[in-house]
Amino acid sequence: MSAAGAMKCRLLYQPLRTLASCVVWLAVALRAAAPSAAAAELPRVHLLATGGTISGGQQPLDAAGVTALVPGVKQIAAVSMEDVTRVGSSRMTPELQFKLASRINELFTKDPALAGIVVTHGTDTLEETAFLVDLLLAGDRPVVFAAAQRPPRETDTDGPRNLLNAFRIAASPTARGTGVLVTLNDEIHSARYVRKTHAIAVEAFQSPWAGSVGYVDAGHVILTRRPAARVTIATSRVEPNVDLITLTAGSDGHLIRAATAAGVKGIVVEVFGRGNVPPAIVEAVQEARAKDVAVVYTTRTRGGRVEVDQESRKVGVIGGEDLDGLKARMLLVAALGAGAATETIQEWVNRLAGSRP
Repeated sequence: MSAAGAMKCRLLYQPLRTLASCVVWLAVALRAAAPSAAAAELPRVHLLATGGTISGGQQPLDAAGVTALVPGVKQIAAVSMEDVTRVGSSRMTPELQFKLASRINELFTKDPALAGIVVTHGTDTLEETAFLVDLLLAGDRPVVFAAAQRPPRETDTDGPRNLLNAFRIAASPTARGTGVLVTLNDEIHSARYVRKTHAIAVEAFQSPWAGSVGYVDAGHVILTRRPAARVTIATSRVEPNVDLITLTAGSDGHLIRAATAAGVKGIVVEVFGRGNVPPAIVEAVQEARAKDVAVVYTTRTRGGRVEVDQESRKVGVIGGEDLDGLKARMLLVAALGAGAATETIQEWVNRLAGSRP
């Protein structure tokens, strides 16, 4: 090849070599950036800590301390966090529960890209808080409550597993539209039905007569059914002054009269069986209704529907259907705060019971 030809080849080859170098460099750069890009693509989940055994009991951890218990969360979600309050749940109040629900709605409104929210909570009143939040939740993104029966400083604590599962559920697209969920012991329960059934067992949270809505297995979120019975109540306040009274052999109505005299706005009465109410109780309830106190009947058996007789319906007693007393009280707390009429509250109960669309 002549010298001129060789020069032409070198001039042609130089850009090609530069282009090849750029391609190699770009491939290396993309490969190096891949972990960061993957991390950036993780669903974002916000943690709201309220205290309880899962946060350490007598020596509570804050939100950051709680998430430090589950380093594996870094592979599941991009987590942000805050403390709403730091109390044992036996000290939870409707005002604090409403504050939590309001903060959840605020977070979802401000951040449309937020995948879900995890709430750490003590077990004593978890079923009440979760149900109230479910009643007030606007939107379809998941809120998942996590709790523990054994504190994090014990070697057999159940908190880290429950918390990690909560992040998995909150980050999962399949959990959208399911309302508020509760997870312990690898099970997933709907706030509508879940209740604490044992003082200390790790499997304490169950949904009698309804069953769980799913479970977590080997890191996978499995939803076997979707909760159908839900109601959404829009309110700017709640009414905390609602009492729960359980009838016993010999109940004569003095507790109902005492509550009425104390100025309560609502009373949930857990009556006998399917709706049996002694005459003395009927009289006390009529007196309460005459003073515009909302009254709901539920069964003290905590299973099955209640039927309200015509005499009680005429004075405006609300039939609680299959709501247990704790959840019926939370419904009144929200409904009375919203200024709902007796007929509206009855309609909401019917929808929660599945007897109305």
